[in-house]
Amino acid sequence: MKEQKLTTANYKGTRDFFPDQMKLRNYLFSVMKQVVRSYGYEEYDGPMIESLDLYRAKTGEEIVGKQIYNFIDKGGREVAIRPEMTPTVARMVASKLRELPRPIRWFSIPNLWRYEQPGHGRLREHWQLNVDLFGVNHHRAELEILSLACDILFAFGAPRTSFRVKVSHRALLDEFFLNGLNLKPEQAQEVSKILDKKNKITQDEYKAMVSKSIPGDSEAVTKIDSFLSAKIETLSTIPGIKEETLKIISDLFSDLSEMGLGDMVDFDPSVVRGFDYYTGFIFEIFDTSPENRRSLYGGGRYDNLIGLFSNEELSGTGFGLGDVTLQNFLQTHGLLPNLGNENTVFIPLLDDAFFLKAQSLAGKFRSGSVGVDLSLQSQKMGKQLSYAEKKGYRWILLLGEDELRDNTVTLKDMLNRTQEVCSWEQALQKVKEVIVS
Repeated sequence: MKEQKLTTANYKGTRDFFPDQMKLRNYLFSVMKQVVRSYGYEEYDGPMIESLDLYRAKTGEEIVGKQIYNFIDKGGREVAIRPEMTPTVARMVASKLRELPRPIRWFSIPNLWRYEQPGHGRLREHWQLNVDLFGVNHHRAELEILSLACDILFAFGAPRTSFRVKVSHRALLDEFFLNGLNLKPEQAQEVSKILDKKNKITQDEYKAMVSKSIPGDSEAVTKIDSFLSAKIETLSTIPGIKEETLKIISDLFSDLSEMGLGDMVDFDPSVVRGFDYYTGFIFEIFDTSPENRRSLYGGGRYDNLIGLFSNEELSGTGFGLGDVTLQNFLQTHGLLPNLGNENTVFIPLLDDAFFLKAQSLAGKFRSGSVGVDLSLQSQKMGKQLSYAEKKGYRWILLLGEDELRDNTVTLKDMLNRTQEVCSWEQALQKVKEVIVS
C-alpha cells in the first residue's frame, strides 16, 4: 500500500513567507520601526500565550466568545493565544509601574491570532504594529499618536489624499446613550456593539437589533442616526452631551489644524471601536481608493486598563496597524517597491581551481557590507548567468585566468549590459556607490 504523504498546504488563514515575501515583510517592518523610533518609542515583546482571564476582562465579547484560540494547558490553566497586544503591554507596564520613567513610549510588531473567516485584508494570523503611549492625560498624547500614525503611511510614499482619519470620542457615545437616551449601562454597551458592526449588516437588521435593545422607544433609530451624522458645529444640539466633552473635541481639532493635519482628519461620531477598554478619543484611518475603501487601522485612549493589575491608574493611548491591510493599501496605490537582489553580487565559479581565490574576493566584498552569492561548483558559464538572471542579480564578478594573473576582476553590470576590468578595490567601490545612491 502506497504511503500517504502529508499535505503541503498551510493552515487556513495563515501564510508561508518564502524569500520574496519575507523581503517584503522585513521592508514593511523596517519602515514602521524607523518612523516610531524617530518619535522616541522603544521596542518590546511579550509571550504569545496569556491567561484567558486577561482577555475576558476587557477585550470585546465577539473576540473572546468566537474568535480567540484558547485551550486548557497540562496544568489545568485556561490560556489563550494572543488575539491582540494591548492587554499584554498593559500587564507588562503594570508589573514595572514604579520603575519606568514616564511618559512610557513602547512599540512592538507581534503576530496575533483570531479564529475568523479569512477574507480580503483579514487572516487568522497576522502581524501588527502596536504603538502605545502611557502617562499623558492631556490630548497632546492623541496629537502625537495621530501624527505618528499618518507619518507611517507618508514614509511609504502615500499621498495625503490616499487616506482619511476619522475621529470621535467615547464620552460622546456614553453621554448620548446615558443622558440623551436614558439608557442603562448594559443597554448602552449593547447598542455600542451594534454600531460597531453597523456597516457589516443590513439596515433592516440594524433597526431590528436597536429596537430589541431599546424597547419602547420607536424613535431610537432616528435619534441614533442623527447623532451618528452630527458635525462638530451641531454637536451642541445633541441631547446629553456635556460642555466639557465639546471643548475637548474642539481643542483637539484646533491643534490638529495648527499641526497641518486638519485637512486629513474628519470628526465622525460613527467611529466605534470594538474593544471594551476605550475611554476617550477613538480613531480609524480609511483608504480612500474605491478599490480598497475600508478601514486600515485605528486606536484610541484607554485610561482604565492598567487598573486591572494595579491600584494606580495610568492613562494610555495607542493604535494597531496590521501588515495585511497595510500591504493591501500599498498595493492598491502602487507603493510597493521592487525588492529584488540588485544589491547582491554574484561570483560564478569558472574552474574549481579558482575557488579559494573567489572565496577571498567574496570575503572582501562582504567585509565591505556588500552581499555576495558565491557559486560552490564550476558549471558552464551560460548556466551560471541564467541562474544570476533568475535571481535578479545586477552585479557579476568574473575571475578567469587573466584576472587571477593580473590580480583584477571583470565587473559585469547586468542592468546596463556593460563590463569593465578593474582592481578588487575599484570594483567594490563602484558597486557601493550605486547601492548607496
